[in-house]
Amino acid sequence: MDELERQRKKLMFQCHHRGTKELDLVLGPFADAHLAQMTAEELRVLTAFLSEIDPDIYDWLSGREPLPDRLLSPVTERLVAYGKARLGLDAGGAA
Repeated sequence: MDELERQRKKLMFQCHHRGTKELDLVLGPFADAHLAQMTAEELRVLTAFLSEIDPDIYDWLSGREPLPDRLLSPVTERLVAYGKARLGLDAGGAA
């Protein structure tokens, strides 16, 4: 198994086992759909995103708080859009 595959496997586990059901229901399916095609740089960005605390991640995915500039990237923007759709929220964060 090469380094990228090890990283993908680790990220897959992290996305499916966050500790909160809501995040598992967003991050797990996102990982299922996108991890296999991600580049090394995209995996690095996702790793940085997942190193944040769960309440912050939920706030970003739900639209309660904007994604910080340090985490802005096409991958995280796609993840936030996916999260809002998966959580049944519109762009304004309303249910």
